[in-house]
Amino acid sequence: MTTGRRRGGPLPAPHQLPTPADLEDWRAAAHTGAGSPWLPVDLAEALVRYGLYHGEGLRMMEAASLMLHEPPRDVAWEIIGADSPGENWDDHRDPERAFRLFRAKLRKAQGDGARLQYKIWLGRRDG
Repeated sequence: MTTGRRRGGPLPAPHQLPTPADLEDWRAAAHTGAGSPWLPVDLAEALVRYGLYHGEGLRMMEAASLMLHEPPRDVAWEIIGADSPGENWDDHRDPERAFRLFRAKLRKAQGDGARLQYKIWLGRRDG
C-alpha cells in the first residue's frame, strides 16, 4: 500500500484504501496501550468503521496536527476519552454512539480547517 516511510510508519497515498491486512494490523494495535499508528483522517475512519463491523467501538482517540500553522488547538476535535460525563466509552460502551461522537469531531475539525492525523484505541461493548 505504501511507497515511502516516515517516523511512526508508512505514509499512505491520498485516497488510497487500506488492505484487509492493514486494517487487521491496525485493529490489533488499537487494542494495545500504544494504540493504532498515526493515521490520516480517511484511514482513521476506515479503521473505526472496521472496528464497528467487528462489534467494537472507539474507546479513545488522539489527534495531532500535520502542520505547524494549524488553527489554535481545540480539544473539542482532538481527544475522545476526555469528553463530558455520559459521552465517554466507559460511560456507555455503545459502538454506534462512539462512532457518532467520532464523526462529530471529524466534522468539527474539518469545519475549523484543521488537518489532523489520528491515533485510535478500540474496545468491545463487553469489556
